[in-house]
Amino acid sequence: MANNRECHSQSNSELSPQPPQYVYWQRNDRMINYDDSRRDITIETTPGPRTQSRLIIREPQINDSGNYTCSASNTEPASIYVFVSKD
Repeated sequence: MANNRECHSQSNSELSPQPPQYVYWQRNDRMINYDDSRRDITIETTPGPRTQSRLIIREPQINDSGNYTCSASNTEPASIYVFVSKD
């Protein structure tokens, strides 16, 4: 966005003037629990005109490999496939 008074968008795109009410993460279509007993998984969300969310996995294991999807209210989900391999 250029400034507070302008909003530039491509056709067929959707912009929201408000940050999403929620952001959640899934791995292989299973919700990642924010209260998970694993202390090495952290989710950081920074709300704003362009809300950002990060899933941080410290000391990842091979079984952490999979398709990760970030979803938020009134947005299209974004996915990435993560491969964890042995040294």
